[in-house]
Amino acid sequence: MEYDRYCDLTMRGGTTSGVVYPLAVCALAEHYEFKSIGGSSAGAIAAAFTAAAEKGRAQGGFTKLAATIDWFTSGKGPERWRLAQLFQPGDRTRALYRIVVATMQQRRTTGRSSFSCLFFALLGAVGFRAKLALGLMAALWLGGPVMWTAWLAPASYERWLAITLIALALLTVPLVLLRIRRALPWPAWLVAVVPLVLGLAFARHWATAAVALIAWLVLSFAGVSALIVTYGLAAQRFLRDNAERIHFGLVPGTGTFKPSLLDRLSGVPKSTGVPPLADWIAAQLDDLAGVDHVLRFSDLSSNLVLMTTDLSAGRPFRVPFQEENHWQYCTSCLAYVLPERVVLALGGESLGVRCPLHADVPLRPLPPDLPVALAVRMSLSCPGLIAAVPLCRDGRVHWFSDGGLTSNFPIHFFDSLLPRWPTFGLSLQSFPIGDSQEIWLPEQDASTSGAPYAPLNSTRSFLVSILDTFLGWRDTMQSAMPGYRGRIAHIRQHENEGGTNLFMPPETIRDLAERGGRSGQLLHDRFVQRPETDRYRWIRLRIAMREYQELGQDAAERKAGYGELLERFEIPAALHGWFRTPPSGTDPCGPEISNALSGVADLAGFGPYDGAPPVDPDLRLTPPE
Repeated sequence: MEYDRYCDLTMRGGTTSGVVYPLAVCALAEHYEFKSIGGSSAGAIAAAFTAAAEKGRAQGGFTKLAATIDWFTSGKGPERWRLAQLFQPGDRTRALYRIVVATMQQRRTTGRSSFSCLFFALLGAVGFRAKLALGLMAALWLGGPVMWTAWLAPASYERWLAITLIALALLTVPLVLLRIRRALPWPAWLVAVVPLVLGLAFARHWATAAVALIAWLVLSFAGVSALIVTYGLAAQRFLRDNAERIHFGLVPGTGTFKPSLLDRLSGVPKSTGVPPLADWIAAQLDDLAGVDHVLRFSDLSSNLVLMTTDLSAGRPFRVPFQEENHWQYCTSCLAYVLPERVVLALGGESLGVRCPLHADVPLRPLPPDLPVALAVRMSLSCPGLIAAVPLCRDGRVHWFSDGGLTSNFPIHFFDSLLPRWPTFGLSLQSFPIGDSQEIWLPEQDASTSGAPYAPLNSTRSFLVSILDTFLGWRDTMQSAMPGYRGRIAHIRQHENEGGTNLFMPPETIRDLAERGGRSGQLLHDRFVQRPETDRYRWIRLRIAMREYQELGQDAAERKAGYGELLERFEIPAALHGWFRTPPSGTDPCGPEISNALSGVADLAGFGPYDGAPPVDPDLRLTPPE
């Protein structure tokens, strides 16, 4: 039977968390043929790779897909950081990107100190005048306490003044030192107290030492304030002048980036020939599918649907677009985010209309048969990190960014009241408190055991929880419903795994990938058993019958009023476009609609059924994405 051999698949987004998916997909591919595949963000990359591998199944597509994990984890020396090397900044963004990379350094993983890397990153992020001002401030901070104790301090103090100064120093400085020690690593902490130690070394009186302590404290606050103001103004000025040029992200996805000495000192990994992210994705898609041209949606043997977010219109879109295509593109805009061969594959004649961002470049119509790499690139744009993708419509630019902003886990993509076969889901989850189980496949009932839970024990966790709830509450609730939950495998991650952790060591990537492989095997083992598949289909049937009955009750209560409406309402001219043949008078399909309402109303007489599911989902009209 078709429901025994076919499946659909959706995958959650999560930037570098996408490494959990290849082995999971390969485990499912041992038994199932993928009919429809969807995802957002990093899940969009995995979904496209799965669709390409399904297209190239006979040429070893899934073997190649599994080999991507070997590629990430087999490198030695600088090649250990192939994942991080995929994220390459542009010429305008490399200074800011250095700062981001510097904050990701950890001695236990990269062998680099985040403090030393951040020093070089900050040094290279501002111009000469700002460096000079910061240098003068640093000199004053270093030399101020020494100058006071060695040359400027008076020979004696009034008794009351000396006592006041000593008391003030003893009350404030130890507290500040304790805070610094907690906030900074050892190297940074030692540097912070250098002027303090030097100042005390020349002190001739307790009061002089107290003034040195207070001076160090004041100058430290002044120095930190100067640092914040200087770099804050520099960042504000850069974003004001360049945000649109860099497409609102540090990583364009293509280009010819080569790390400089300053980049390397800031923690950017040495180049080992790894291509930029979009170039790598496009090449992998063609290789997995076994084609010698830019892979398009028409080449695929599966239905691939990816989620993106049009920030200009404030709404999600499915790609390929479900509605009539009126989009245009600018070759210069897309050349910033896609490899040249993908842009050339779009083709199309000039429309005679200029791009709003490049006055000398004409717009071209976006073809209905899109390159898959373009769709993936539109979905994976991570705000602030990976540049957004601009398309044009009605003479205006629309910026497409992360699909996860509107649905990070689009498990609803291929669903229906009576599905033909299961839509498997591969999701990501943090470890619940007291639970060390690395993967979790819920039972198919309505139990809430194992539902996501985040302890809110800090301001940061509170704010993160607000954002996660804001973005993912609908996906979370949908995933917990009977008929959904039992086909979604959750791969759990520690704080230093996945997400924006670009510098995951190969052993961490391998562990995550194998964790994903086990989750795919769990789904495989559950649903190749006929009783479990039948159980899933029976649950969906009973939920559907509950919805049909509620629909029948609505129709029974309201058919008289709507029947009377059909008899008297004359179709206005503004709605004639809904019909192949413009009507005159009342609805030409009135009798058929009345019969349909009566038929639906009859459903209300067959219940209520015993054995109704414990959750009553909503059946409602929603606009297409």
